[in-house]
Amino acid sequence: MQNSADQIDDMAPEAQADVPEDRVLADGHWSLKHGDEIYGPYTFEAMETYIAEGRVAGHSVIAPSGTEDWTEAKDVAMFAGFFDEEKSKVTASTPSHPQDRRTVYGPKKGQVDRRKRPDTSNFLIITDVKSRHGATLEQSIMSLGAALKVANNAWVVNCKGTAPGLLNQLSKVLSSQDGLFIADATRDRTAWYNFGPETDAKIRRVWRRPV
Repeated sequence: MQNSADQIDDMAPEAQADVPEDRVLADGHWSLKHGDEIYGPYTFEAMETYIAEGRVAGHSVIAPSGTEDWTEAKDVAMFAGFFDEEKSKVTASTPSHPQDRRTVYGPKKGQVDRRKRPDTSNFLIITDVKSRHGATLEQSIMSLGAALKVANNAWVVNCKGTAPGLLNQLSKVLSSQDGLFIADATRDRTAWYNFGPETDAKIRRVWRRPV
């Protein structure tokens, strides 16, 4: 695996978003810091890809774009699961859309104007809790944003974030007995926890993007 400096240097060509220094992006996007250099902003999907490629490591320093809340990636709730070997074995998701992995602001080729993106997404969250953590999980779901419990184990939620990001965040309170499924109706993506390899494969076959 590359060292931290090499990881950041590799990303530099994609990081030229020309975002004004005083612009605060309080919308779930992330910046990377190496020394005195700051790169980004990046969507969650872009960060997820960089982590999978080894270009962002657990010790990489990140912050919500426009803030100075610099923290190692492994200590940020929505990314922590990617660096947890045991949890990553039972966590899966359907692929993100290529557009969601692009730089989020700027006029250059390949960049997407963040003002055209929705500020929040609609999620369906389904739980299968067999441990004693049901009440804690419900409290965590209700704290995400506008939320409504529509069945004993199902919620509709409107909040910032992505399906894998919410999964990482919520699975922190679950045990190895519990299951969790999240569908992002806005981005057409799913993520799930502890369903087993056979169900993983079946979900990937069933959940397909419209052609």
